[in-house]
Amino acid sequence: MVQNWRNYAAYYAVPYIGSRDVREIDGAVCDALYAKLLAEGRVKARPKKQPSTQAVHMRRLAKDGREMPCRPYVYDTVRCYRKHAENDPLIGQPIESKKLGRRAAEDAAEAAQRKLNPGLEPKTVVNTHRMLHRAWEDFATWGWAKRNVVSDAHPPRVPRKGRKVWTVTQLQRFLQHARSDRFFALWVLEATSGMRRCELAGARRELLDLDAGTLSIEITRVVVDGRVIESDGKTENAQHVLALDPFTLAALRAHVKKLDQERRDLGPEYQDHGVLFCWEDGRPPHPDTITRRFKTLAAAAGLPEIDLHDVRHSYATLGRDAKIDWKALSQRIGHADVAFTMKQYVQTDLEADRQVATTLAELIIGGSLASVTQTATA
Repeated sequence: MVQNWRNYAAYYAVPYIGSRDVREIDGAVCDALYAKLLAEGRVKARPKKQPSTQAVHMRRLAKDGREMPCRPYVYDTVRCYRKHAENDPLIGQPIESKKLGRRAAEDAAEAAQRKLNPGLEPKTVVNTHRMLHRAWEDFATWGWAKRNVVSDAHPPRVPRKGRKVWTVTQLQRFLQHARSDRFFALWVLEATSGMRRCELAGARRELLDLDAGTLSIEITRVVVDGRVIESDGKTENAQHVLALDPFTLAALRAHVKKLDQERRDLGPEYQDHGVLFCWEDGRPPHPDTITRRFKTLAAAAGLPEIDLHDVRHSYATLGRDAKIDWKALSQRIGHADVAFTMKQYVQTDLEADRQVATTLAELIIGGSLASVTQTATA
C-alpha cells in the first residue's frame, strides 16, 4: 500500500500539482486534476534493462549420469529439447531465435498489438483521490493546511462490474483440460479452496502436511511496483490452516513426487526457494505468469473469460448455494469478518429472487394459491 501511494503521488499528482503551495490547492484544483487524469493520465512504465546474455547449447547430465534435454524450460525465451552428445559441435553455440518459446512469442505479439487508452481508469483516479485525502488529513494535523480541502473534490464514480463466476460444470471442464499442465495441482487447489493468487504463489512446501491433509497459509508473494515481494498476508485471519479434501490431496501428493524427481535430476543446479509451485529448476513463477497461464488454459478449454480471482468468487458462490455455514466459509477463504463474506456473496441472481418470491407467496396466500391463480387466469 505504501509503495502504491508513492506511485500515485509520483505519477499522477506531483507532475500536475506538485509545484503548487499546499494553500493553493482546493477542491476545484483536485477536480481539474481528476479530469486531466481521466483524459490523458496514463503513464507508460519504462522497460527495465535486462542483461544481454545469449542462451547457448549445453550438455546436461542428471546425477545418475542420464542425458537431459539442453534447455527445456518453459520460462525460457529460447529452448532446445535435444540431448547433446559429448562431441556435439552445437555445444557452446548460440540457440537460434527461431527456437522462441510459444508463450514468449504470444506475449510479444500481444504487446505489439495492444493500444493503451491515454486516460486512467476511474478506479485509479479514485485511489489517487484517497491518497491526496490522506495527505491533507496529515497536513491539517501538522498545521500546514487549515482543513482537508480534498473533501470538497468530486472523484469519478467507479462503475460496478458484475462478478463473473463459473459453474460447477465449467470448473470441472477447466480442470479436465488442465490435467497435463505443470501446475495442475495449483489449479485444483484454487478450485477447491478459493485461495488468493498471492497465497498460491507463496505456498510453502514445508507447510504442506500430506499425512494430516493440511496446508498452512502464512507467506504470500505479491507484486508491488512490478517487483515480487513476500508478505505475511492481508489480515490476521489470512494466516490459517487449510484442510484438504482427498482429491486435492492426491493431486498435491503427485505434484510433490514430481518435484522430488526434478530435484534429484538437477542435483546442484536445482534452486530451492521452498515454494510449493515452481519451475523445473526450483525457481518460483512470477504471480503474473500464473494469471497469464490461467487465461491461456481457460481460452483453450473454450470457457467464458474470467479473471483468476473470479475462481475464488466461484468457489464462495458455490459454497453459498450449497448452504455452507457462513462462518465456516468465511474462515476457509480467509476473510476477517463473516459479515463481509455475507455481503459479498448474498444471493442476488434471478433464480434466487424467484425462489424467495415463490416461498413468500405460498406463505402469504397459503392453500388458496391454486384457486387464486385459476381465478386470475380464467
